[in-house]
Parts: sequence; structure tokens; C-alpha cells
Amino acid sequence: MPAPITDRRLSQLYASYERAARPIGKEQALDILSYLGDSARWGQVKLADALKKPGLSAEQQIALARDGITANERRDLETILDKGSVPLEAGAREFLEQVLGRTPPPAAEGLSVTGDQKHGLSGVTKAGASIEAINISTAPGGRLHLDDTMVIGTADANGRFNQARLTGEQAPREGDLIRMRARYADGSTSDWVTVKASGIEARDTRNAVVALFRVGLADAGDGKISVSNINGSRQVSEPGAQLQFTNKRTGEKTVVTLNDEGSFPAGVSLNGRPGDAFSVAASDGVNNATFTESVGNVTVPGAPPGDVDLVPDPALHRDELDSSGKPRFNKVRFTGPLFVDGVAPGDAQQGQIGDCYFPAAISAIAQSNPSALTNMIKDNGDGTYTVTFKQRDWATGQPKDVPITVDGDLYARSYGGPLYGRSANSGDPKKMELWFPLVEKAYAQWKGSYDTIGDGGHVSDVFEDVLGTEASMMGIGTWNQDRVWTQLVANVDAKKAVGAGTYGDSENGRYTNSGVYANHAYSILGYEQADGERYVVLRNPWGESEPAGNGADDGVFKLKLADFTNLYQSLYFER
Repeated sequence: MPAPITDRRLSQLYASYERAARPIGKEQALDILSYLGDSARWGQVKLADALKKPGLSAEQQIALARDGITANERRDLETILDKGSVPLEAGAREFLEQVLGRTPPPAAEGLSVTGDQKHGLSGVTKAGASIEAINISTAPGGRLHLDDTMVIGTADANGRFNQARLTGEQAPREGDLIRMRARYADGSTSDWVTVKASGIEARDTRNAVVALFRVGLADAGDGKISVSNINGSRQVSEPGAQLQFTNKRTGEKTVVTLNDEGSFPAGVSLNGRPGDAFSVAASDGVNNATFTESVGNVTVPGAPPGDVDLVPDPALHRDELDSSGKPRFNKVRFTGPLFVDGVAPGDAQQGQIGDCYFPAAISAIAQSNPSALTNMIKDNGDGTYTVTFKQRDWATGQPKDVPITVDGDLYARSYGGPLYGRSANSGDPKKMELWFPLVEKAYAQWKGSYDTIGDGGHVSDVFEDVLGTEASMMGIGTWNQDRVWTQLVANVDAKKAVGAGTYGDSENGRYTNSGVYANHAYSILGYEQADGERYVVLRNPWGESEPAGNGADDGVFKLKLADFTNLYQSLYFER
């Protein structure tokens, strides 16, 4: 469709360029200016001759063209540059941009953002590039890395993109920081560009979001408490945010400014001792600038335990030990209900440990056979619980019971919630549903430690250890889509537990902007068919983080079968 140009003769000229289907070069750009700059002094033909006079500099050509351009004609030129259907050669575009007094577009391998964000993000990059973005003001509330972007638009033939939008939990508000880059056809990317959202609301009213569960405190000796991000690859808050720590014992206040990665600078410390509690307040420089509103409290490990272990606990994962082998986290006794409204897939949420295969398997069993889980755990009435697993007796070929007894003590983050597996209300030891954290703790006890179970495993092994049945793993890449679908549907219909695993980290590029993660296990909760399309329903054991557009950020989402077979390497199921 021709660009909406108001000047009739210029519109006819531009239509001829559209019919020719060739990029506009410098010669054609001068013809465009001759139509725009014609006036009582300069007719179009006369101006065209003057603009093309040999030896005339670009500055002189620009001055000639500007002399007769009206406001309406400027808008016509903006239309050609911003909305035109005919691509412009780089030199021609730069020349016409200069006539308008606008900044020329960046080099082809870069990215620039123009205007405010009232109607979305606009800018210039290489023609055809995908525009990737993440709202790094909201990202700390989830498990997003700084490069967990979503595709929000595509640059046109002129390298321009308009009204590109982040949606859902990442929809920007005034003052939010948006991190963007362009991804080119060959897979390479531009440098990151960060912009502060503006023009959306009258003022910035959203304060910096703080991931309090990532704040780690440790006794550094000599009255100092070290402060760190226990999830170093993710944000504590937005870059430049200020966190004020107030020691509740001494009243001393310390303000820490986060670095460009939204994390703590190296060497940050507070004055304090083991057992000290600190209230934390945050400011983005606009909101809560006086730190009057707190986001919560954190406590330094090392206080004398209030209770003696009823049952010895499995050792921490090695990553949660300091250089001397001492635990960096306290234990908290959780006394909440064992079950709340029975067992559900969403009850199992992975914590600070690489055992995604375990909550993924447990969530799949909760979907297919919830009674197997309610029957495997018993409250002994004395603060202890017995979890019964199954182990195959190779002499008889039959499974035998393996009872493991644990108490309600769980290693806790500095804000008070469990370090490892958790359920809803995790910040309240008296309210959190206990069954999943206790099953995970018993599994660690049985296998040796949290370190033993915390470096990956197979969903199918957990199916066998919980259900006592044989389970299998198949390579999805070796089967066609119909065969994968048949296997998946047969197991779901038979109420068998099913899970899936993605490719390893070497295949990270496969997952760019997919909302699915490499080297990760997922539960399969079911399947759907609609409008001739087949879908697989999955759950991320994080209980959050999923492909864009899948509704609530609860980790549950559906994928077309073709996308599923492309993104997942393994299918796990009961035999």
C-alpha cells in the first residue's frame, strides 16, 4: 500500500518507486527534495537542477531543500522515512534525515531507540532484525536472567521498528528500565541498550522490585557481615537501586547501591554479628527516597539454635558452604500443615539446588496419581515425619519399602523461607504446606545429602523411587511427531506420570526468546487439541517463568507439538 503522502505530485513520484521495487538511492532522494522544496522561488524542475549541480556539497544541497519546505511537506518526508514501503540506501536515508535535522540512524550492526514509550518502543537497527527486550525493573520478582528476553518486534526494510511492546508481567510503567538488543538473521546480536520508559504515565510510581530471597548474609569476622547475591546470575533489584539495611539491634543504617547488573558490588559489608536481623528498604531514586517503607527482613546465620534436631538433617549442597566448610544458612523449624487441600502439581516448587528433575517428577505424579504422594508420607505426631520410598529388590524383581524419617527443620534463606524445595506461604514457618519440602528432604537423606541430589538427575528415576514401577526415557529427536504424540497421549490417558527434559547448555541458542530453558526438566500435565493443532501442557518446576502469552506466571503453559519436539530432548514415562 502506498505511503500516505499528502503532496499529490510527490505521492505520484513515490508510487513510481514502489512499482519499480528498487531501493531509493541518493539520486532519487534529490528528486524527492525537489518536490518538497519547490516554491515561488524554486519550481520543481529548477530546484532539481540546482540540487544536482556538479560540485555542490551535501550541506549546500540540504540548505537549498530546507529553504522551501513547509510543515506539511516535512511530515511527508517523515512519512517516507518512518513508514515508507520502499527501502532506502544508507546514504540516501542519512541525507534525508539530515534535511529534517534528525540524528541519522546507527550503523547497521547497532540499535538506537527513539521517542518515548507511550505507544511502545520505536527505533532503528539493521533491516529485518528481531527486537528483543526485557523489563529489568520487574525481572527481579521472577527467576529471569538479564538476557531472558522476549521478541517484541521486527525492523522493517528501512531498519525501523515502531510500537514494539513488552506484555504481561513485563509490561512497562513510567520509569521502568528496559534492556534491548537486536538479533540479526545470522544469529548475532547488537550491544545491549537500556532505556528508561517515559511518556506512559504522568509520573513514576513503581518503586524498585527487590528479590529479598536472593540476599545472602554471612559472618565475615571482626564485626563485619558480608552481603552477597546467592543467585549471582540473576538480579537482586534494578540497576542503580539503593537498598538501606538497618541493624535492628544497633539501629545503624547502611545504604548500598546496586551495580549495572542489579547485584551487589564486590566487598559490600555491614556492621553486625551472627544472629543480627536487618530490615531492608529500597528506592529507585524516585520512590521511597527516604527509605520509610521496608520490603522485609533478613537475618545473619549463626545464632544459637532454638531447638535441638529431632532427627539428623542431610548436609547442605557444597555451594551453600563457606570456604571453611561451614554452612552459610541457618535452619528454621517449619510446623505448618502437611497438606492443604490435598496434593496438587503447583505444590512442588524448586529452590536453590540443581534438582529440577525431582520437583518436575513429583509434580507429574501429583497430576496423575496424587494418592501415591499422600500415602507415602506420615505425620508421626512428635515433630517427625516418615516418608516411604520404593527400591527395587533385584533378587525378586519387586520393589521394597524404604522408610526415611525427617523432622520439620529446613535450611532457610536470610528472609526466612526455605533454601531448597518450598510450597505456598513459604515465608511463614507456621503456614507453609510441608509435604513437598519434606519429601525432598527425605530424598536427600536417603541418597546421602542435598549435594548428592543437587547436580541433576532423571525424572524417570524419581518415578521408580516414588511409585515402585519401572519407568523409561526416550529420545524425542529419534521419533517423529506422531509417535511422540501417541506415546504421550497413551500415558496421560492411563493416568501415568510423564515428564520431559530439554537439551543441554550447549544448545542454549535453541531456547532464545522461547520461554523454555536449556538443561531443565519439566512436568507434563496433559494435552489439548484445538483447531487442528495438537498441544502439550507442561509445568516449569520453578512455579513461574514460561513462554510469553500463556496467562498467569505460574509455570504452567502449553506448546504446539512441533515446538515441543523441537525444544525437548527426552520424554520420561512409567512403563
